[in-house]
Amino acid sequence: MAPSNWQLIASDNTLAFYQPQLDADNGKEVCQPLLQALEASVLEWQQDADIMTWLIDFEGTRLMLKAAHYTQSVWLEALDEEGDEVITFLRRWWTRHPPL
Repeated sequence: MAPSNWQLIASDNTLAFYQPQLDADNGKEVCQPLLQALEASVLEWQQDADIMTWLIDFEGTRLMLKAAHYTQSVWLEALDEEGDEVITFLRRWWTRHPPL
């Protein structure tokens, strides 16, 4: 099995990854495998000069997926208390069974 390009970063309130392939022009392509692994759908998308932001739906819970090319990092943020529980679940799941 090849080493993962999705290296989990320690974080209290997010599910965060170091993503060495991320740059200013390829955020959609780089994050697509993560969205597929989570079976999440994109509701809205925005790209600014230094950050890409997606509003996603994960099993009925809305989360923010963000990517910053300067730090080569990608993370999921909760929008509410339910989202906090989902982030905690996803962090445990990813730690035990990393899909990427």
